[in-house]
Amino acid sequence: MLRGISGPWGAPATVCDSPLNLIDATFDWLEKNWKNKLDFIIWTGDNSRHDNDENIPRTPTELFKLNKFITEKFLKTFSNMREQAPHFIPIIPSIGNNDIYPNNIIGAGPNELLSIIHDIWSPFIPKGQHKTFLDGGYYYKEVIPGKLIVVSLNTLYFYNSNTAVNGCKEEGQPGTIEMKWLNDVLKKAYKLGMKVYLTGHVAPRAKQYTKSCYKQYGRLSLKYQDIILGHYYGHSNMDHFFFITANGVKKGHPLDDDNEVLSLDDDDLYEEEEEIVDDDDDDETVEDQEKQINENENGKIVTKVKNIKKYMKKLLNHYRTLPPLTDDVVKDYAVVHINPSIIPTFFPALRIFKYNTTEVTNRNTNAISDLDAPSRKNTFLTPLGYTQYFINLTHANLYPNVTPEFTVEYTTWDDYFLKDLTIPSWIQLARKIVNDGLTGLNSALWEKIQEHLLVGTRDLINRKSQSSYQQCIYSKCRAKGPEDYIASELSF
Repeated sequence: MLRGISGPWGAPATVCDSPLNLIDATFDWLEKNWKNKLDFIIWTGDNSRHDNDENIPRTPTELFKLNKFITEKFLKTFSNMREQAPHFIPIIPSIGNNDIYPNNIIGAGPNELLSIIHDIWSPFIPKGQHKTFLDGGYYYKEVIPGKLIVVSLNTLYFYNSNTAVNGCKEEGQPGTIEMKWLNDVLKKAYKLGMKVYLTGHVAPRAKQYTKSCYKQYGRLSLKYQDIILGHYYGHSNMDHFFFITANGVKKGHPLDDDNEVLSLDDDDLYEEEEEIVDDDDDDETVEDQEKQINENENGKIVTKVKNIKKYMKKLLNHYRTLPPLTDDVVKDYAVVHINPSIIPTFFPALRIFKYNTTEVTNRNTNAISDLDAPSRKNTFLTPLGYTQYFINLTHANLYPNVTPEFTVEYTTWDDYFLKDLTIPSWIQLARKIVNDGLTGLNSALWEKIQEHLLVGTRDLINRKSQSSYQQCIYSKCRAKGPEDYIASELSF
């Protein structure tokens, strides 16, 4: 048991989950400020608490009750009474690895797990796609009829921690079937002149997806790059972006080549399995780890917060691989976004996007040059930017009787100077991060990126890692802080 780390609105920079107060405050703010102003909502999953407390293990019943609770919050917040029945804007949820029991593990459908989630999410799943969801947990929704669809992927079939399935290579595997379905959806959207957002929980990266799934996802992303407006994922809770490259997903290319692909693993920060990370020896063996565990007098696993800095350096090195911007270069890249979460590990955050609504009429969309696609050039449906809102929980907890409001953390136009969110704009931003300053390490822009990556808690986490103020009540051991969990899950 720990003393002095919690607060009425959540325990910032800890591994604690969101309290109900914070969830209520979030939906109250959304209803007050955005109820009738949004066109659609992308919701990337993980609605149940993490299984961190040995004394209170999660149960399937609790897990599904929490999923239903959040679903009802969305329906209530964004419903409008029209005629005699309530209607709501398109809401597109995806299955998170902690939305299922046991976490990470889901087999081929149809199965009881998908049936339960289907029943909870039934209001969100379009007519004609209920069987698709029951079979695999994925679907798509036309958020602007005839013009724009959002594809909700079941990324757990691609996730290498899901031991119930085996990638996207063998016929009959659920990942293989889902990739074929995704290809069909994208092919149909292309023929109809429609644009697409891809979304899910676990992001496509070389150490989170199986090799076959990662490569297939990357190839589809580049093949249909002109109609895909964005790739939005959650899972790690950290705010950053990275690139899938043509070299990284071509046949025969090694996926562990850091010069070509971002081979980082920022798996869920709350996995029960932990590892020791020694910054001075990346080749440490399992035997070495066991030896260190046995030698630790408290039986605790030791980790170091400076691995966060190592993660950031590796991200910067990834940006350094980007060549000067040309039309040919753009065709070889897709941009993947990790979006922050309503969770106190970092300050809770959400994003409101703007997009181009000026439609060109009397024009054959399929005849438009690939270079004029809205993913590459500011035109109809191009995402223009977003405002990231957050709650500073340290400040909010000083006023327990005042419901906190989300405030602006940053915007892409004011802080990153982006005119739009096209692929060329993100490539230019990454190159600017590297080129500002002699090394890129000391540039003001890179400092912003690092601060935003931890959603405002960078200094707080560093201070906590250097402080012993969190004391165990019933023993003299040093209490685990967020840096222990964060560092242990960022293996390289």
